[in-house]
Amino acid sequence: MSIISRSIVVKFWLTMVLIVMIILFFSGLVQTRELKKLYYNQQMEQLIKEGEHISINFAGNRLYPLTGILKTMADMLSANIMIVDSEGYIKECQGMGINMSGGGGERINVAGHHGMPWKEQDLESVKQGRTITYRGPNSFFDKDIISVAVPVYEGQQVTGAVMLSAPLAPIEGRILDLQKITLYTGIAGIILATILSLFFSRTLSRPLLNMNMIARAMAGGDYSRQVEVKSKDEIGILAESLNSLSLRLQDKVAALERLDQTRREFVANVSHELRPPLSIMLGYTEALIDGLAHSDTDRQKYLNNIHEEILRLRRLVTELLDLSRMEAGQVNAEMHETDVAAVAGRVFDKFQAVAAKKGVELRNSLPSVLHPVLANPDRLEQVFINLLDNAIRVTPAGGVVEMTAYELKNELRVSISDEGHGIPPEEQPLVWERFYKVDKSRTRTGEGTGLGLAIVKKIVEAHGGSVEIASMPEKGSTFSFTIPKKL
Repeated sequence: MSIISRSIVVKFWLTMVLIVMIILFFSGLVQTRELKKLYYNQQMEQLIKEGEHISINFAGNRLYPLTGILKTMADMLSANIMIVDSEGYIKECQGMGINMSGGGGERINVAGHHGMPWKEQDLESVKQGRTITYRGPNSFFDKDIISVAVPVYEGQQVTGAVMLSAPLAPIEGRILDLQKITLYTGIAGIILATILSLFFSRTLSRPLLNMNMIARAMAGGDYSRQVEVKSKDEIGILAESLNSLSLRLQDKVAALERLDQTRREFVANVSHELRPPLSIMLGYTEALIDGLAHSDTDRQKYLNNIHEEILRLRRLVTELLDLSRMEAGQVNAEMHETDVAAVAGRVFDKFQAVAAKKGVELRNSLPSVLHPVLANPDRLEQVFINLLDNAIRVTPAGGVVEMTAYELKNELRVSISDEGHGIPPEEQPLVWERFYKVDKSRTRTGEGTGLGLAIVKKIVEAHGGSVEIASMPEKGSTFSFTIPKKL
């Protein structure tokens, strides 16, 4: 067992032992006090009861011979019994090693005799008919005692008293027995606490050790391990939190890895896209410098090619900046009530000449009236431009590019179909990634940046819509997007 688990065992054991000792200590104090109080009260009540019994029978003169009976009762009670007259002089005294009977000899007054617990005021109280008690040390009996004095009546007049005294030693002996029992109970409790602390500390330390091992694995980069949660207590909650942390770290690391992979791909793609136009411009520039353009027509041709490549680079940089801003959430496009049919119509008119030059038929099949949407008109126009530009580029001469739209319950669905070469099913989810091109062999320099569809996806999603593609190889493709209606 590790130092951690041992410390838990020791702490748990010390805690339980301390609790047991504190409980037993205070329990012993309370029990001792209450037992003494109860025992003293019972003993006092017993002595008072016996004193009243002797008083009644003595006053009635029904106990005879009195000395023998008092001696027997004193032995049974382990007490001393005195009978005194109204002046406090002892008439009978039996028990606790003292035997004095009335008549003859020196008369002893309990109020004046050295060591007697009673004082003159006590005798006066008894004469007034009150029962008095005493508890404490006594030199006459040479031990701690409890004593009672009960008045003796003849008619309505107090003629004496019965005084009973019992030693406290038997009581203290029982208290000592109780303390021994408490001590033995404490030892048994400590043994039981030790056993329970070992059991429960192992139960506590086992999942903690497991969590510590998994935490160390997480520190080493292994986020796949999970703690088995078997309880709903604080340890179970901690285990669930650790599992949640592991999953979140796993997701974060995976996201960072994807981001790093995207960054590497981005750098590679940008380098790939920049190399051809730069190479072309370098070649034409060197040709001009070296005087390889022998006529004004050749020089103009070289300059036109350089100009086209510069425009392509500018378009590439512009689209990269737009896409980066959208991905970073830095494009704050104001939304307005927008007529989709009107926006599509404007873009359609712009591409008529481009389509005609390539020999592609462009059809606008959108309804003349569509439910308005809440959108940014400029961004929505960019969506149509990118989709139409892409469709016209991939459609061969004699083909058709068509725009359609229809209304759903809460959104509009717009589709642009082409008659290009189509996209294989396994590549269709990838067309929305930046720089992705289905067939590099068909992509001529200057025909596109590979960013148009990625920008479309970002714009549509920023409007709360979605994009999708349906395509069949050699049959063409249909790019669709939805955008919520203005309710």
